[in-house]
Amino acid sequence: MGLRTRKKTKKRKQSKKAGKKKPVETNLCQDCIPAKCCMYYSVEIDEPENEKDYDDLLWIIAHKDAEIYVMDDRWYLLVHSPCRFYDPTKGCLIYPKRPRICRKHTQEECEFEDDYDFDLHFHNYEELERFIRNNT
Repeated sequence: MGLRTRKKTKKRKQSKKAGKKKPVETNLCQDCIPAKCCMYYSVEIDEPENEKDYDDLLWIIAHKDAEIYVMDDRWYLLVHSPCRFYDPTKGCLIYPKRPRICRKHTQEECEFEDDYDFDLHFHNYEELERFIRNNT
């Protein structure tokens, strides 16, 4: 019984000390292999309004590893290009210093177990060209 009391006392002392130190950030991504979110980047683009805009999108998607998607009426360019700081066995090599966009990405937004849920998704030139032909 005395041993249990000492353990509890030690834990209380440790927790008081821990409260004074800067909290250690847990690496929520350490078991996420392969990390889908580290395999591409995506940026919002202007919604096409005319034939010239659609032609510009065809030029973009003609490039290797480029895709275009629409989600919530907003258009995005998606480029399949792995992060240079992602290691397939170790995960994120700069996790404590990762960029703001990575830090803001939450587990609720995580794509690890789910497929992408886009309203429209153009994987290649032909898909976008067919969409343009049928919708403009």
